[in-house]
Amino acid sequence: MIVNRPNQKYEHLGVTYAIAAAVMATEASEYRGLYGTITEIRDGSDRETENDTPDIYCCFEPPLFQEEIRELERRFTDLYQSPKKLDEITLDMVIMAPEMVRVISPDPSVCKICKVYLLTMQFTTSWDSGCITELYADYDMARFAMLKGIREEQAEGCIKDWADRDALEEEYCTDFYEAWHRDEYSEKHFTASIEKLSLTLPQRIIAAE
Repeated sequence: MIVNRPNQKYEHLGVTYAIAAAVMATEASEYRGLYGTITEIRDGSDRETENDTPDIYCCFEPPLFQEEIRELERRFTDLYQSPKKLDEITLDMVIMAPEMVRVISPDPSVCKICKVYLLTMQFTTSWDSGCITELYADYDMARFAMLKGIREEQAEGCIKDWADRDALEEEYCTDFYEAWHRDEYSEKHFTASIEKLSLTLPQRIIAAE
């Protein structure tokens, strides 16, 4: 059997492989650490290899960073016992056994979609700057943390300092607050915000809970 239509699925030992699904090469392969997509699956008499498992054809993305490129070249140099450069390493239509790839594209039919809330607080002052991000599963927890952070700045931080100088400007709504020095916005400001996001939990994550 040959599976090669877009989004066509193939099941093997409880794992669903789909055409165009994203995968990562595992430690069982010389391509380990590379990311790519499945382009074709063959089993039975249509296999090109003599393996008992299906042939999974993948197209891998080349590594971006020099250290990763050198490591890949080293592996294939050792494998072939001759020097190999990145452009000499096949990355298209690479035949992989099932244990050599891990599917990282979530299958929507078995995924759980959760709402999460990203709290971001950023500040810039004459003496410091920074950014704090925190993720919450409960909106009220995120808003409580945001209000707490604002209160702390009002009590003993940059917002108090600007207010004491009669230079404080503010804008706010339910999930957003911004304060700044009236005459030095770029150099002295503070923001806090909550952003609602969707988190997709693959089946393997749900099963591990």
